[in-house]
Amino acid sequence: MFQVAVVIPVWNGEAVLGRCLAALARQTLPRAAYQVIVVDNGSSDSTREIARSYLGVELLEERRPGSYAARNLAIGRVRAPIIAFTDADCEPAPDWLEQVLRAAAANPGFGVLAGKIELFDEIAQEREVFGDYERLFSFPQAHAARGNCATANWASETALLKALGGFDAALKSGGDRQMALRIRESGHPLVYVPAMVVRHPVRASRAELVRKRQRLSGGRWDRTRRRPRLAHVLGITAVDTIRRLRRAAISRELSFRRRLAVMWLTLELAGVAVSEYLNLAGGRKAARD
Repeated sequence: MFQVAVVIPVWNGEAVLGRCLAALARQTLPRAAYQVIVVDNGSSDSTREIARSYLGVELLEERRPGSYAARNLAIGRVRAPIIAFTDADCEPAPDWLEQVLRAAAANPGFGVLAGKIELFDEIAQEREVFGDYERLFSFPQAHAARGNCATANWASETALLKALGGFDAALKSGGDRQMALRIRESGHPLVYVPAMVVRHPVRASRAELVRKRQRLSGGRWDRTRRRPRLAHVLGITAVDTIRRLRRAAISRELSFRRRLAVMWLTLELAGVAVSEYLNLAGGRKAARD
């Protein structure tokens, strides 16, 4: 029987999926000990052919758009007691799954094991500020106990995910945090495991960061139930922006010039979020990407 299953949702990932699957093929854990499931989410490129070219990879298809719907489909097919999630553009370290099992044994009754996400430059950055912004604010896995658990590097017991009904398939973004909080509320701790390492590419351009902010804003809008809805999400955006400006201002990792650039970009992206919320309030659907 498999000890752990890896689930990878993917949509038009022909440029990156092979790198992820090759990294999984190099795991220090014996190949017979883990299951790899790729869930194609309606790709129109050669994603499915790439997945089929890797020995032992199980390919599923979920036509409903959204990575959470794709993950839920895979949860029902897993034959291992533990599920580890990563993304198609990620590159797990060779001992990633070995560290997952080690952390699971050391944390009985865990809810989520949230691993370290290391950012790397996949292509030449448009400007250094975009990489600076990503490294300062993306994937705060060290604060997993607060619910900051990204599915780029996440492990849970299969039975727990099934018992809680999986992720909210209606969400396009933010479902990982929502699920993590549900798991914590059920009495299972969220644990940061720095030895579990997955590499994730930096979003190297303004366009990529704008798309990400629009997607994240849509996810927050869809999972917000408090009324008045628009005022609530705008208030959260204001608080988050102030926190990010402060963090950039006191960063010891960046020069004064680079700190100013990150602070200006923070304000620009806050404006993107406000614009997206106004569009969503006007009836537009949340963006998938």
